[in-house]
Amino acid sequence: MTDKNRALLLSVAGLALFTLGGYRIFTNNLETMSILVAYIFFICGLIGFVSNVVKLSKTPRT
Repeated sequence: MTDKNRALLLSVAGLALFTLGGYRIFTNNLETMSILVAYIFFICGLIGFVSNVVKLSKTPRT
């Protein structure tokens, strides 16, 4: 797996965590998930998404 594919896959995973945490925080529909876990997903997903997009933008295009 190339670095570009890995960064793209990890950015999608970070976006999914960010979305899941945000959905729980803002809509309160997932009552089985703790609000603490939702904030952890929200923050870690945002950090992961941004860092992988930055990494993806720095990789040379071939």
